[in-house]
Amino acid sequence: MPIIASRLKEAREAAGISQADLAERVGMKQTGIGSIEAGESARPRKLLEIARAVNRTAQWLIGEEDGEAPTQSPLHKADVSHPIDVPTWPTRKIPVFGQAAGGAEDDGRFILNGNKVADVLILPGLEDVQNAYAVYVYGTSMVPAFKPGATVYVDPSRPIVAGDDVVVQVKMDEHEPPYGFVKEFVARRGGKLVLLQHNPPEGQDKTLTFPLDRVVAVHKVVGNVPR
Repeated sequence: MPIIASRLKEAREAAGISQADLAERVGMKQTGIGSIEAGESARPRKLLEIARAVNRTAQWLIGEEDGEAPTQSPLHKADVSHPIDVPTWPTRKIPVFGQAAGGAEDDGRFILNGNKVADVLILPGLEDVQNAYAVYVYGTSMVPAFKPGATVYVDPSRPIVAGDDVVVQVKMDEHEPPYGFVKEFVARRGGKLVLLQHNPPEGQDKTLTFPLDRVVAVHKVVGNVPR
C-alpha cells in the first residue's frame, strides 16, 4: 500500500523534522521524501523506516488507521518508574572548509585548500568519524538536491558508488589553490572523474569531467542541513 502524502507531511511536521532530516534518518535523498509528500512516489520499501522516524505507525501512514494519529511509543502511557532514554544532539563540532571563489562561474566551485572558515555541530551518526568535516554549498548547480548556503557533511572514510553525492577537490591549475565541488558521482573511467550536476550553468552540460591526475580527493556526502 502506498504512503498517503498528506499524512507523511503532517507526521513529519508534528515531529519537528525537516525533509532533509527525515531523508538522512531513513537512508534516502531529500528529493525522494519530497516526491513522496508531493504524491509522486510511494517508496513502500521504506515504509517501516519512515514510520519509525516520524513516530507513527505504518498502518496510519497508508490510511489503514483513521482518526487521531497513533504514535509508535506514546509517552503519555510511559511507566514513569522506568525513565525513557531520550536521544540528545551530539555536542562535538567539526570544521567547515572552503570559501567562495571570486569571479568563478556558477558551477558551484569554491576554494578548498584546507583553510577552516567555521565550526558546526556534527550530525548524529558521525560522532566517531575523526576526520569528518563539512562544506557550504555555493551556486545553484545542484538544485534541487542542494540549495546555495546548505551545509553538507562529509565522511572521507565511506566507500563511494554511482549515485552518491560527493565533495571533490581538484587542482585546476598549478598556480591556483585547489577547488572544491559538490556533485553527484558517476564513475572513474578513461582516466577521468565523471560527475553529474542537476542544474548546470548556461553553457555547461549536466555531465562534468576532470582528469584523474588533477583530482586530489573524492569524499562521500552523508548528510546536509539546509540554509
